[in-house]
Amino acid sequence: MADGWLRNAVVEAIGTMALVFVTVMVLGVSGLATPAALAYGFIVAALVASLGHISGGHFNPAITLAMLLARKIDVLGAAAYWVAQFAGGAVGALVVMLSTSEESVAAGTTRVNEEVVSIGGAIALEALATFILVLVVFGTVLDERSPVSVYPFAIGGAIIAGNAGLLQVTGGALNPARGFGPAVVSGEWDGLAAWLAGPLIGAALAWVLYQFVISDRQPSKPDFPEPVPPPPGPSLLP
Repeated sequence: MADGWLRNAVVEAIGTMALVFVTVMVLGVSGLATPAALAYGFIVAALVASLGHISGGHFNPAITLAMLLARKIDVLGAAAYWVAQFAGGAVGALVVMLSTSEESVAAGTTRVNEEVVSIGGAIALEALATFILVLVVFGTVLDERSPVSVYPFAIGGAIIAGNAGLLQVTGGALNPARGFGPAVVSGEWDGLAAWLAGPLIGAALAWVLYQFVISDRQPSKPDFPEPVPPPPGPSLLP
């Protein structure tokens, strides 16, 4: 059991490291919004497709919170995932700094554009984008009626849409680890409230809506100690 959680935590750390490395490299080096949004969505889709059957493919503390509320992971497992995700995000940003420069990491750090939105507005926007993302996760990963092959593309698409919409306003983190990794390396903490509080609030609200309004509300048993695997279903692929 302990070995299983260690394996899963390592997978979560590697996945989060990869997504932070990719997004910070693209945004910090090229500085172009469209490639950055696409890279974020594509790397998340690839990670979920390739590693989701091992750890559940969270790579995001907000998604782990939602799964904890949905009783798909226990408190100790969620704590292990959070430590792994934040550590992985920091390592991803550190790799960028060592391979390029601290300025590249600073350029890839999420910030609030206070000329466009207030801190409260930034938190609300991050919460809404993450709310949509977590609803997509619930509707594709947890709903057994959804084809198993669709969820990586749906999650990646939600990431692309949310990041593209918010990149120039809040940084479009949708993920506390995405904000934390570059911030801890660059020392730029101006967007802390948006990338930390926003996604966690959005994830909790998505769970409330899905649990009490959208789902069929059939009683379910907790899936401790293992994280929820991808649901069975017909494949969309030949």
